[in-house]
Amino acid sequence: MSENGELEAKIIDAIYRGACDSAELGRAIELIAKYFDSPGALIGELDQVQPGRSFVFGANTIESEFFVGYHQYSSLDPAPRAYAALPIGRATLSAQLFSESERRTSAFVHEFLVPHGLNASMGCPLLASDGRSAMIGIFESLRGKHFDNDDIARLERLTPHLTRALQIRRLFLQSEARGKVLESIVERNETAMVGLRGDGSPVFVNAAARAIAAARDGIGLNRLGRLVVADRAAATRLAGLTADVARIGAGGIVQIPRPSGHRPYVVLVSPLPSGDDLFPNSRGGVLFAIHDPARRETPTDRRIAQLLHIPLGAAKVVQAILEGVDLKDYADRAGISMHTVRFHLKTAFARTETRSQADLVRIALSALNKLGPYFADRK
Repeated sequence: MSENGELEAKIIDAIYRGACDSAELGRAIELIAKYFDSPGALIGELDQVQPGRSFVFGANTIESEFFVGYHQYSSLDPAPRAYAALPIGRATLSAQLFSESERRTSAFVHEFLVPHGLNASMGCPLLASDGRSAMIGIFESLRGKHFDNDDIARLERLTPHLTRALQIRRLFLQSEARGKVLESIVERNETAMVGLRGDGSPVFVNAAARAIAAARDGIGLNRLGRLVVADRAAATRLAGLTADVARIGAGGIVQIPRPSGHRPYVVLVSPLPSGDDLFPNSRGGVLFAIHDPARRETPTDRRIAQLLHIPLGAAKVVQAILEGVDLKDYADRAGISMHTVRFHLKTAFARTETRSQADLVRIALSALNKLGPYFADRK
């Protein structure tokens, strides 16, 4: 493996460890800064619903003094809004977002970045949903190399792992009630997860994990809901990490090769959150979170169509109702008439055997948040 390949593997390992350990997430950002030979890098998440869960980690010159000064200049910085407008996981350079004239005359660049020894940047949005948004930013040095398309490609290889780690990290913060945690694990994050008690019996195997097992591409499930790995070396590594967690260790990650030739699965092995309010009788348990680099998340409207067994047009109307969009506004935005909207709504009522929008919302939310766990005694 090349030096860059080894460093990338260390970054991915730190990223997934950072899902459960903030210090490791900070270390991941330090390694990313080193990977790109950057004088400063940061990752941050903004939660508008629960501001107390917002955070930012910086590396090298991006430290507490930087953030104190940035607060005074934040209104002059156009980059966060520009990066946030990109598709999730799509990286780009500030040099591609702003013209040379804009950069040359930018007060933010000359009054804030330059005194910190920084110049342009490379950034990427990592998530944006439910009032939460996250982003990574990596800065160029005034006298260092300029980022190019190869750097963009390298960052985009890391972003799916960062997004997954942030999603999993949130699960460990959701400790208020067992139901909310399980709901988040199973549906909202669409992350494949398997939870085992300390004795090896299953707490849950979610729908995403069962789908991966059904694909028979290197990972399966036995009748008790435990992971079965085809590759012998990976299976040995997985067993070793599982044993490490049982010894109150931190676990780690393992790559699972796939016979199909697709990029390997990445499995995070970590302690299952303890406490009977989360997972009853699960002390000493193990959590397996499976990342599939080849998987694309199903759009919400298609998920609604699949779960409620309704046409896609009707599902789009249901999604609009769930999002609190006025149906007249939805019709204008979709370029259809209110007659068509009412037809789709009538179809949704008929297929779901509901008579009101309130009932339709209740059934749609129930379907989207359906737990669908796997228990050892499931028939």
